[in-house]
Amino acid sequence: MKIAWFSPLPPKKSGIADFSSNVIPYLKKVSELSLFVEDYCPQYSFTKGCLVIPYVERDKIDWKVMEKLEDYDLVFFNMSNDFRFHSYAYELLLRFPGIVILHDYVLQFFYAGYYLIIKRNFSGYVEKFKELYSLDLVNAQSLKEGPSAVLNFLKKIYEDQSILQYPMNEEIISKSSCVITHSFFALEKIKKYNLSKPAFKLNLPFTLSEENIASLSQKNVLLSPHRGKEKLVAATFGYVLPNKAYESIFKVLQNSSFLQQNMEYWIIGGTFFWYNIHSLVKKYQLKNIVKVFDYQQPAQVIELLSQADICIALRAPTMGETSSSLLNMMLMAKPVVVLNSGWYKELPDDCVLKIDPCCVEKQLEEILLEAFEERQKLREIGIRAKEYILMYHTPYQYVENLIDCSQKLNIRSETK
Repeated sequence: MKIAWFSPLPPKKSGIADFSSNVIPYLKKVSELSLFVEDYCPQYSFTKGCLVIPYVERDKIDWKVMEKLEDYDLVFFNMSNDFRFHSYAYELLLRFPGIVILHDYVLQFFYAGYYLIIKRNFSGYVEKFKELYSLDLVNAQSLKEGPSAVLNFLKKIYEDQSILQYPMNEEIISKSSCVITHSFFALEKIKKYNLSKPAFKLNLPFTLSEENIASLSQKNVLLSPHRGKEKLVAATFGYVLPNKAYESIFKVLQNSSFLQQNMEYWIIGGTFFWYNIHSLVKKYQLKNIVKVFDYQQPAQVIELLSQADICIALRAPTMGETSSSLLNMMLMAKPVVVLNSGWYKELPDDCVLKIDPCCVEKQLEEILLEAFEERQKLREIGIRAKEYILMYHTPYQYVENLIDCSQKLNIRSETK
C-alpha cells in the first residue's frame, strides 16, 4: 500500500508535527510512506525509511504533484487552525480531494490568517464567509477599517462563544473524500451538517516519544513525591492562548491569600506577541506566584511537569479541539483539571478532575485547596489517567484504526 502524508514535521514547532512524528514510525511499517513537505528539510530521524517529496518551491506549489498523487492508494491531509503550516496543503486539497484529518473543528483562525496574512486579501475572507453563510460580515462603515474589521468580528464571536455557529470548516469537509476527527463532539456536528460525508472518530494519540517515555520510567518521576511543607505546584502546558482561561486561574490565586502563600503556578509553552501573558501576570499582581517558562524542548517539559502536583488544562470556550498536551500530562500520571465540556467531557470521570463551565473559579479554588490535604487521592487519579492513555491513546492503535477506516471506505476509488 502506498500512502501520501501531508503534514508539518519537526523541526517545525507545531502540535501536528509532534503528532505526525509519533504516528510515522507505525505508518511506514504498514505502507510505502511518502512525506509531502513544503520547502524545508525535516529532521532525518523522523523521515528515515520514507520518501520525502517537497511540493513547494519559492512560495509556490509545484502542481505536478497532482500527477504523483494519482499513484497513491491513500492520501492524507492533516489540517488544523494554524495557517502557518497548512495553507499550501489547503490549496492542494481544493484540487485533489483526500482524507482530511481534522485536528480542529473550528477553522476560523486558519482562514483569517490565510487571507489576511498569507494572501494579504481582506476581501477574500469577507467573500468566503459570505459564500459559506450567506451573511454580510462587514457593513459599509467597518469595510473602511480593513483587516481590523475581521479581527474585531473574530474577537466578538470568540468572546460570546458563537464561533461554533461559523466554524468555516465546510469547504474543507466538502472537498475531502473522508473526514477523520478526534472527538464525538466534532463528529456529531460534522455528521449533522454533512450527512453524506464519510466521517469517523479516532482517539488522538499521545505525542511523547518512546525515548521520553523510557526516560520517565528510568527517572521514576511519573509521580511527584510528597513535598512536606514545600509549596504545591500547579502547571499548565501548551501554547499560551487566551482560551486557556488564565484570567480565571489568576482570579482564584488573587482572591486566596492561602494559595498565594502556599503554591506556585507554572505556565509552560510558547507565547505570542499578541497575547501578553506577562502583562496579565503583572495586572493581577502575581509575579511571585506565577512563573512563565515560554517554549521548552521536550526534555525540559518533562523535567518541569515531573515536579508538578496538579495540572490545569482549561479551554474556555472549547471549540471542538482535542489536546495532545493534556494526553501527555495524563501519560505522566498527573491529575489534570478540565472543563466538563466538549471533548474533555468525553474523558473518563475517574481519570481527570472535571469542573462545571458555569462555576470555574469557585470549583477550581475548591480543588486547589483540597489538593493540600488529598495528595494521595491526586496520585491515584494520575495513575488511572496514565493507564487509560496507554490503553486507548497509543500511536500504534491510531494507525491501525486509521488504515482500517480508510480501507473500508475504498477511498482510492473515490479520490480518482
